[in-house]
Amino acid sequence: MPQLILLFADFISITASFLLALLLRFKCINPQIANLWSTFVFLLFTTPVIFYFYNLYNHYLYAQLGRLFYKLINTLIFSLILYVVTGFATKFYFLIDSRIFIIIFYLILLLLTSLIRFVLIPTILKFYFLTTKRQTVCNYTGPEEFYDTVKEFLEENPVLGLKIVPEKNCNPKENSDATFLYSIESDFGELYKEIKSKIIPGRQIHIISDLFNDLNIDWEWAKISSHPVYTIRLIKNSNFIAILQRIIDIIVSLFFLIVLSPLFLIVAIAVKLDSPGPIIYKQKRCGRDGKEFTLYKFRSMYFNNEENQKKREIEYYDYIHNRTTKGKIIDTTEITPVGRILRRTSIDEFPQFLNVLKGEMTLVGPRPALPYEVKYYKDWHKERLKAKPGITGLWQVYGRGNMPCDSSIFLDLIYILNRSFTLDIKLIFKTIPAVLLGKGAY
Repeated sequence: MPQLILLFADFISITASFLLALLLRFKCINPQIANLWSTFVFLLFTTPVIFYFYNLYNHYLYAQLGRLFYKLINTLIFSLILYVVTGFATKFYFLIDSRIFIIIFYLILLLLTSLIRFVLIPTILKFYFLTTKRQTVCNYTGPEEFYDTVKEFLEENPVLGLKIVPEKNCNPKENSDATFLYSIESDFGELYKEIKSKIIPGRQIHIISDLFNDLNIDWEWAKISSHPVYTIRLIKNSNFIAILQRIIDIIVSLFFLIVLSPLFLIVAIAVKLDSPGPIIYKQKRCGRDGKEFTLYKFRSMYFNNEENQKKREIEYYDYIHNRTTKGKIIDTTEITPVGRILRRTSIDEFPQFLNVLKGEMTLVGPRPALPYEVKYYKDWHKERLKAKPGITGLWQVYGRGNMPCDSSIFLDLIYILNRSFTLDIKLIFKTIPAVLLGKGAY
């Protein structure tokens, strides 16, 4: 219901902004204005979709109004860019091409959306939760000394619609709708085990942990005593969803293999001219359940593979048992000049669409591990082998080469617990800026 309230409010904001922009720009609302209705439909559809991908229909964000406003600004800027790009790409065939109209619309939309979301919506949500008694009852689990802190925070923010009861006072599976876990663990492995022991399929679990400060992802919706709060839900994917995802994998991988074929030819020539060795680098990786497959990449390093692999295996042992980052175990002198560009832009990864087409990988999933990495895995690390590896995922979007081993594997495990069709779509879209900015590439 909170999501529907927010969506309805956005429809009102978009409609009012559109009508006011027409009045200010054209001095009237004339149905004969070129592309009027198609522009309205475009804005009414794309704006909420972008809001959804920026997580603006998560009412928990109202615990941090400053962060919510920052997200709103970013969202509207992206929406404006999408409008302009779509307009130029279609030569404004179905969109209003008035620059003044576009500017006025987005300025009014920012004003109205801010007024409604920050003044009206909190009041509506408070009324909804408090008068209808539809608050989500959360089973609190964690140190007793922090129970009052969490309870006070939730009472001060009734817009969240959450209330907690002590674990000893209820049966988590019968007398509560969700779980609120306050973790004091200082190790990602122990935190993951704690989450696994408390999570209930189909129900949300809100997790407070200081370790989340090390992840630097945008799942935080509040901070309690300086500790970030994340929410995940264990969803059991049906056979239908699995089949649908496989169909999408095939269609998307075929599309990119065909469309990018001219680029592949250019890269192949550049790699061949740059240094001796094969164009495509083949490497054994571990897929679902540890089954090995051959991963394809454009070669980005000088071809003295066996000696370097032994060296990196020794260094990986230090990476997995100490808080070093993966970027430090790559000797940059081994990377070719063309390889630097390929790695920076992630073009070297494009041949993996062939692995997706073959069914060895998927579009979104954990990073495909090397056999020697799996050899040194801690017991809890092996959980990431339960899912098919992906071209992109939480680690690729938020971490890449900048994260210690436990942090990056924890991200993959959180994805496996929380994976869904909509999360996959969000991660695919978030991969684009991560690649363009070369975030964490090495």
